[in-house]
Amino acid sequence: MYPSDDPTSTTASSARSISRPSSASSTPSRGPAKSLPAGAPSTQDFEVRDTPTAGRAVFASRFLPEGTLLWRSDDLTLYVLLREYRREVCGQCFSYDYGRDLPIRDQGVGFAFCSTQCQDVWGIWNGSVGVDAWRAVEALVKKRSKEGDKMAEEGLQRPTSKAITKAWEEVEIQASLIRTLREVEQSTASSSSPHATEVIESVRITKQHRKALSKALQRKISPDVMAFIVSGIIWYHNNPQDWPKVLALADDQTPYHSADDLAAFVRSYLHLLAILPLPLLSYLSPEIVFLLSSRDSHNSFGIRSLEDDGSEFFGYGCWPAASYFNHSCGPNIEQKRVGRVWEFRAGRDIGEGGELNITYLSGEEWKTSREKRKGVLKKNWGFDCACPRCEAI
Repeated sequence: MYPSDDPTSTTASSARSISRPSSASSTPSRGPAKSLPAGAPSTQDFEVRDTPTAGRAVFASRFLPEGTLLWRSDDLTLYVLLREYRREVCGQCFSYDYGRDLPIRDQGVGFAFCSTQCQDVWGIWNGSVGVDAWRAVEALVKKRSKEGDKMAEEGLQRPTSKAITKAWEEVEIQASLIRTLREVEQSTASSSSPHATEVIESVRITKQHRKALSKALQRKISPDVMAFIVSGIIWYHNNPQDWPKVLALADDQTPYHSADDLAAFVRSYLHLLAILPLPLLSYLSPEIVFLLSSRDSHNSFGIRSLEDDGSEFFGYGCWPAASYFNHSCGPNIEQKRVGRVWEFRAGRDIGEGGELNITYLSGEEWKTSREKRKGVLKKNWGFDCACPRCEAI
């Protein structure tokens, strides 16, 4: 099941439409991409082209003066605000007031907001089913308030594809029992419909079904992992027409940082099967949960504080269109987050045909030595940087 060799599978490799990870291409591009993948950015200022060594990359279509606004990426698909920052960072615009608690705190959904306008927009963005989902998650987390996420330890071995497959297969029976129980309970609640009556008569709920659900809810919780999955499931439910944009992103077939990380995702999947609103269950499966991780792994942008050179790390999110810019340790494109939108501007004059590069490094990482930069990029993004700054002797 993981990874899949079926090109029509949602877990199939997206090598043909790879966007990231990569460093600046050191060889000429092969010309415009024959067909742009879903979600790829396109303007009169630049175009996406295939390269021999760096997948697809973005190149200037004409001379770009310094300061030119090239792209505004407002296509946030999935994200997580680390729970420890939920009182200080706006759940909608990600604004931050130097560690002070925000004025509006919705304890029902577990988010704080900088204004009623942001709170209202957040509700619209998630929709009624999405808001109900956040309430369900928050209710579970509050019951287990002494538990929480721990930062992943450094240097641990990533689970192999075989280990990932095994972990998901081990919970298939339990997940099936939980899903059946929830669907039958919903049908019982609306038993007046012919379909509901048919479902009730065809399935006999036993102690085994209820034990499976109870056992799932007793497992250790991972609030930030659950939040990551929920954000992606809600977005998929609300924007099914845009799902190809996620499928087109570069994938990572071993996206889990450690065995504990993999276990947290498996547990969270079972937790969510037990509590999410029923309309979301058809969007919740091992394949979808794995796919969210595999696409986010090499395509996410850090959500950091804006006032102090990004010293505070609040979480991360995936903006598909923004993922087509390759990395350079000497970038010619400046990126800046404005609320939920990323803006990309020319950091200097760029000639026609020049590759447009951003940096994947934080402010402090960018200032480190060549060896340290390359080590961070290899560890976090999976490639050996060959940009001009790293190749210079």
